Amino acid sequence: MVGEEMTFKQMLDRLEEIAQTLEREDLELEKGLELFEEGVGLLRESKKRLADARGKVERLLGSIEEEVRGEELAFEEKAEDMNQNY
Repeated sequence: MVGEEMTFKQMLDRLEEIAQTLEREDLELEKGLELFEEGVGLLRESKKRLADARGKVERLLGSIEEEVRGEELAFEEKAEDMNQNY
């Protein structure tokens, strides 16, 4: 399965599988290199997905903070108006 077709969990599971296989002493060099290359590809894809997710979370948090600031400003303006009327 190509990393782009896998879920994040599937990629982590496959990376664990690869690591366990690479730790075996009876592994042939060619197979080890093949697995290592696959692991590097999966690692790159998983890091990309994490960065994308982090960016999305930061954007969502930023929009929430903007909403809260807007509500705070509106509340402060109402409070000032009320104080000026009395």
